[in-house]
Amino acid sequence: MTLNAIDGKVYAPVGYCIYCGSTENLQKEHIIPLGLSGTAVLPKSSCPQCARITGNQEQVVLRGPLWAVRVYRDLHSRTKHRDAPKEYPLTIERNDIEEVISLNANEYPILLHFPVFTAPALINPEGYTSGIRLDGIATVSFGIEPEDVARKLGATALSITQKNDPVSFARVIAKIAYSTAFAEGALAGVSDTEAILPAILGETDNIGKWVGTLPGQAEKFDGHLHRVTLHRDIMAGFLIAEVHLFSDSSAPRYGVILGTLEMQAF
Repeated sequence: MTLNAIDGKVYAPVGYCIYCGSTENLQKEHIIPLGLSGTAVLPKSSCPQCARITGNQEQVVLRGPLWAVRVYRDLHSRTKHRDAPKEYPLTIERNDIEEVISLNANEYPILLHFPVFTAPALINPEGYTSGIRLDGIATVSFGIEPEDVARKLGATALSITQKNDPVSFARVIAKIAYSTAFAEGALAGVSDTEAILPAILGETDNIGKWVGTLPGQAEKFDGHLHRVTLHRDIMAGFLIAEVHLFSDSSAPRYGVILGTLEMQAF
């Protein structure tokens, strides 16, 4: 089941927190974070405590590696990006000398380093202990091409150091996957769907059991800022979500195992 049209969709109110079950002071949940211009809403579905936890994790990502891209793509910001950095550091090599310079945001080559994870430990448990396993990075360029910047600066090489928190990123991906599946009613006929929740909330350090980068060449879907796809993998026996942020820019796709298919679901 492909969900390309959840933007702007408002689901029926839930009446309890989808993460902990609380019924007190419920608020709406943006399935894809509002800071990524996510507009699909699940009303009365998150308690203040869980909203604070998931919101804090989102801020680590949105105001970290994704901030420059959000400004460039003019994605939603409650502050209208007034507090976004006006300059960014860039390491260049010029005349065989390495130096760090600052560039204005509108002159900066935005290189977003997406983490590449190994397969979820539920599929490949060998060597897994905790956290999430990195298998590399996938760099996607936004805005000005790095080659053009290097040419303008007379540089032979340039690089960008980016502070990343792969665990927080994986938890945000898992939160998007879980809330999408819940909103779409896809968790019916699936067991163990609550097992991922402590990892999403940071109560356990095992998000790598459920989240991994999907193999295959990066795909680009023009006209779709983000995509979420749910499918029942009968061969593996799992409900799996595919979360593809910036799917119009050839970014990596992430797979999230949300539970085990029950026999009646086949």
